[in-house]
Amino acid sequence: MATAAAASGSGTVGADDVEGMMARLGLREEDLDDVVFEEEGNQSDEATRWLAVGKVHTDTEFSHFWFFKNMRKAWDLAKDVKIKVFEDNLFMFQFACLGNWEKVMDGGPWVFRGKSVLMAPYDGFTKPSSIDLNTLLIWIQIHDLPVGYKDLIKTLAGKVGQFVSAETPSDDYTGNYYRARVRIDVRKQLKAVVSIIRNSQRQLFLVKYERLPDWCAVCGMLGHLYKEHGDGVHSLEKLVFKDLRVGYGFRSAGFVGRGRGRGSGRGGRGGRGEDPFANDDAAGNFLGSVSMEEDATDPNRKRAALSIPVDGTNQGTVGDIRNRFELTGHHTLTIPLSPPIKRDPKRSKKGANEEEDVDGSNATNSGSAGSQGGTAGNNESVQLKLSGSRQCPDSA
Repeated sequence: MATAAAASGSGTVGADDVEGMMARLGLREEDLDDVVFEEEGNQSDEATRWLAVGKVHTDTEFSHFWFFKNMRKAWDLAKDVKIKVFEDNLFMFQFACLGNWEKVMDGGPWVFRGKSVLMAPYDGFTKPSSIDLNTLLIWIQIHDLPVGYKDLIKTLAGKVGQFVSAETPSDDYTGNYYRARVRIDVRKQLKAVVSIIRNSQRQLFLVKYERLPDWCAVCGMLGHLYKEHGDGVHSLEKLVFKDLRVGYGFRSAGFVGRGRGRGSGRGGRGGRGEDPFANDDAAGNFLGSVSMEEDATDPNRKRAALSIPVDGTNQGTVGDIRNRFELTGHHTLTIPLSPPIKRDPKRSKKGANEEEDVDGSNATNSGSAGSQGGTAGNNESVQLKLSGSRQCPDSA
């Protein structure tokens, strides 16, 4: 059968699966009317190139809208990606260029809300539901490995997952570890150590994962946290997989970050290199809260959080400072004078020129008025003289 052979060759479904499906559906050979597909005449490069399928490693429901939005933001592609929904948790991605496709397929691990996003290349002819989406591409670190074993990095990384590549050892970077890129099976427990036997003695080397998504510190499986394992109450001794992530402690609800680095301050996540179990008591009860008796001089705390006792006594670090201040007897608060108003020299000069122009115009106007007044007075004197000359004969 041409269809069965082509399907088997493409990895869609094997001959045994086809026979089993026919048996379940009650089909016979003569009931099928096969269509022969010609590779050269019917293949469309535009429709089948730069494809990938993916899903989120979770059993809970999630919003497709936020998944698409978050992944587009995380990928930060040069061109937009088309996303088609096959099932509730099965998607096809078609990228606009080779660079975008390689960035997504070779990058990662990609995470959505703490859960792994599992991706695989897609040829456009395989049944999407038959593609294996159970592996995650991730960088690992093998710590404290002596330099004499550096030729065994590929073999040791193969014990963690399917070996992909290894970083070339160099003296330019700081760190007592070797890096390798592997493809791990999310259905299997994470490896915490790798071992070597030399001279009948076994040596163990810790394995840490870079950018590891949510995992369980009790069972070492991806996809859930230790508080979601069983009833969520576990002693500290049972958290044997708690130190798998590189850089900082694993994601723990209620943990308040301390120190500098990623997650310090208000973030609620531990700083780089911080121990997320530093606040746990011996019984394994995770405190997850800050004590109210912390140092009051913490600059990250609000001023309103500094409590003052009703009886007037000052306590704590700030209280000691206030007590010393009150014992000095100096309670006068000197308030500095406000600085003088700064004036723009150009505007000040312009204003002075305008004032001079106004004064000059007023003086000119007053002068002209005075001259007019003088002229009017001369005219009056002439009129008086003329009138006087006319009255002289009468008086005579």
